[in-house]
Amino acid sequence: MKKFLAAILFSIAFTVVPANAFTMDLQGGIANHVSELTKFNMSFYGHWWYPIDQMLFVGVGGGYQELDNVGYVPLSGSLWVRLPIGRQVLPVATGDIGYMIGKRHQMFWRAGGGIDIKNGDLSSILVMGGYQFLNHVGHGYIYFHAGILVEI
Repeated sequence: MKKFLAAILFSIAFTVVPANAFTMDLQGGIANHVSELTKFNMSFYGHWWYPIDQMLFVGVGGGYQELDNVGYVPLSGSLWVRLPIGRQVLPVATGDIGYMIGKRHQMFWRAGGGIDIKNGDLSSILVMGGYQFLNHVGHGYIYFHAGILVEI
């Protein structure tokens, strides 16, 4: 019941989106076992964001990852926080929690951060990294991504 109520509240939050509140990011990079840094797994991720203000976004994410030769489609609820340090280069903190669809379906969470390099008012270059944990496999992965954020 709690999950159902949370899903309803989350979807209601997205129904009152202002007409000019289109924000998304696309990122690509690698994900590796924490204990084994010699294997590189490809990782692509993107988000649709609802801007609370210029510093805080909530949204949904998805993408494609190959972890140990197994393909996954991660779907998640996400949080993005720009830290109020700097003007053109802003540090950010991010978090995702969701479900990996693939041969070994499982819950996952991600926590990370990086820098948001402003290209003006409507776009940024992203350099991100963090830690990802898969629930059933019990392995942690570190990820490094580069990408772009578009705010319209």
